[in-house]
Amino acid sequence: MDERKLKLVDQIMAALKNVTDPELKIDIVNLGLIYGIEIEKDSVIVKMSLTIQGSSLSPSLQDNIEKAVTSIDGINKCQVQLVWYPVWTSERMSEKAKRKLEIQKDTEKKSEKVINFNIPIKQLADKYPDFVQIMYNCGFIKIKIPGLLKTVGRVMTIKLGAEAMNINLEKIKKAFEEKGYKVEE
Repeated sequence: MDERKLKLVDQIMAALKNVTDPELKIDIVNLGLIYGIEIEKDSVIVKMSLTIQGSSLSPSLQDNIEKAVTSIDGINKCQVQLVWYPVWTSERMSEKAKRKLEIQKDTEKKSEKVINFNIPIKQLADKYPDFVQIMYNCGFIKIKIPGLLKTVGRVMTIKLGAEAMNINLEKIKKAFEEKGYKVEE
């Protein structure tokens, strides 16, 4: 691709960042919907997909794309061509779009629960609703005393508590793992 076309592609992509998906309220570039740009003289074909395979391009979205592209000097015509392969997935989205939609990579488990034995128990109890009951079941019966978490719980860790109450750390680790937690000692 010659230098002129490369510059136009950059300008087109910048212009398309001003076109927002009407449902997700994120621009179509950051959503990863743009699959290609073809330029022939003063005419552009925008190859794109949609988040739902087989759905149709709304007239307003098509109009907004055409207006954005033809607003660039030297471009007089714009055609939008829908493509369905490769199939669009959230992996095509930019990190900015994922953060906005609170989508995480598959390698990051959104619901992953991690218990660190060196973090104050108050923090863990605030983060995980079932924490207090699991600790109670392991023998930390004082954890349910009103006000304990707000006072001693601010400095007490599982490791310190287990030592003070003479409760086996492996028993505690196993109890949390059985409830789907990843344990860090």
